[in-house]
Amino acid sequence: MTKKTNEAASGRFDYDALNIGAQSKKALEATAAGILALGRRSTEQAFELGDLLEQASELVEPGTFEKWVSQRCDISSKTARNYRSVARNLAPYRTRAVELAVSPTVLFHLASAPEEKIEAALAHAEEHEGIRVSEVKALLADGADPSSKEVTSTELADIGGLSGLRALIDLKTKSGVAAFVESASALAKTVDDTLESKPQGKRLQKAALVPVLEPLARAAKRSLGNVLLLDAPGDVDVRKLSESELPANSRWYKVFSTLDKLGKREAWPEAKELEIWLSQSVLPLLDWATSRTKQPEWPLEVAVASNSPDKVMRSGLEALGGVVRVDAPSLDLSEDEDETLEDYVPPAMFTRRGGASETTGSNVLSFGSTESLPGLRKPKALTRKPAEASAD
Repeated sequence: MTKKTNEAASGRFDYDALNIGAQSKKALEATAAGILALGRRSTEQAFELGDLLEQASELVEPGTFEKWVSQRCDISSKTARNYRSVARNLAPYRTRAVELAVSPTVLFHLASAPEEKIEAALAHAEEHEGIRVSEVKALLADGADPSSKEVTSTELADIGGLSGLRALIDLKTKSGVAAFVESASALAKTVDDTLESKPQGKRLQKAALVPVLEPLARAAKRSLGNVLLLDAPGDVDVRKLSESELPANSRWYKVFSTLDKLGKREAWPEAKELEIWLSQSVLPLLDWATSRTKQPEWPLEVAVASNSPDKVMRSGLEALGGVVRVDAPSLDLSEDEDETLEDYVPPAMFTRRGGASETTGSNVLSFGSTESLPGLRKPKALTRKPAEASAD
């Protein structure tokens, strides 16, 4: 949210009507700014949001807090309670949860669970490289190890007909989407942290970034390929995709090809262009691809329009000192029919010197004489204006 939008949201909430003093208002506004600045909801940000909401709840009455968080921060009361529960009840497990990248939705379920269930869920996440919402629900429902419920997916593979096939595809899609969001979010956070930690005035060092970003990009690309291309196992060469699989002018193709490029160090731009590429292309695309908004705005339309061939050529010419426009003389004989060549004297540099003997038998036209060329009209641009009569 921009500063202007933030101020507008602040103006819509009437602090005076709820008897909130100036000091509390100032603290609440600072908290609201911190909440709205969080952006993506990673595991760490889920805890940070819960902490901020806990701080805000201590500044106002319970009923007033629900109104404030809903109107000022655009967060429902239920969602606010969930994040506050995560901050209060899962604080001892914060480090482990962040390292395992446990999703906020899973944290919501674990926030009200007993200690042994939380430990069991985190142990499952460590063993299976993550835990899904369905698994944590199964764990909390009857105490069984969530991995024991995976027999359902095994049985699903034996169900015939189109319904069984669709169920398998749905299962693959859900797990694939979750894997892509997790890997793409981790990549986005790494890029974001890299840009923020870069010393002012220094270039990014490709040698240091390659071993960090390259494997994350490859993992995100594989996950996206598994979702978009169900019949393409393993890694996919973006250059071999057909139009029926993924149109080359589509936005998801742009995301896929960007991840493909980021996963190949030889395809990276030069060091002087690396920061611009990461900040203005890679990061916006990752945000767009992992956005939970129903129809997120495409982030690269303005950049593409500004780099049109015409503008690129014009900017290049301007960099060389500007564009000088030269209008060619008109060759339309219908214009200026009254003008003649009688008073026209060509520049000296275009006039041949010498007598008629030089032109005899020659295929070179003398610029000094036009009498032998009936019907020839001089261009308007080369017409000399008649000299004005002197008053003397």
